[in-house]
Order: sequence, then C-alpha cells, then structure tokens
Amino acid sequence: MYMLMSYDVEATRTNKFKKLLRRYLMHTQYSVFSGDITEAQAIKLRHELSLLMIHGDRVVEITTANRHNVNVVQLVKSESDKGMVKRLESNDHRSDFSVL
Repeated sequence: MYMLMSYDVEATRTNKFKKLLRRYLMHTQYSVFSGDITEAQAIKLRHELSLLMIHGDRVVEITTANRHNVNVVQLVKSESDKGMVKRLESNDHRSDFSVL
C-alpha cells in the first residue's frame, strides 16, 4: 500500500517522530512522510507511534492501495507573495526514485 503520514507535535519532540517515520517512509517535507509500506510494516509503525505519542500529539495517516491512485498537488506562492497560488502537480510519488 502507499502511505502518507504527517505529524504536529511540540518542537522538542519532532526529532523523535522524524527518526521513527524515516525508518518506514521517505521524508517528503518537514513533518510529512510518504512511501510504499506493507500492511505488516504499517501495523508495526502504528504500534511504535502509539508508544511514542502523548496527549496533544496529532498524526494524520492517509493510505491507498497503491501510489498510482493518488493525486498530489503542491500549492506555491510567487516570490512577490501577490496573486493566487499556483497548483503544481507532482508525480514524484509514482516512481521509485526522483531526481534531486
């Protein structure tokens, strides 16, 4: 399956979450991680998250059968901060690698 996960926790706790999620998913952006994961790995990740989380921590998990059924759009603002945001479709998640 394909998983997208993000977290919102106190700044002092972000490294713990980042370390854990990097073991299972690709670090996409700040507190956002995504990638292919087996059901067994997802169960293990959820268990490890439950041990790490405290009251007030927020984690969002989005899953789909595979990465080809997900549309990802990045919203970006121009350098002048004027006008509407641009919608940039991203297909990075549909391949096994991306060019840096």
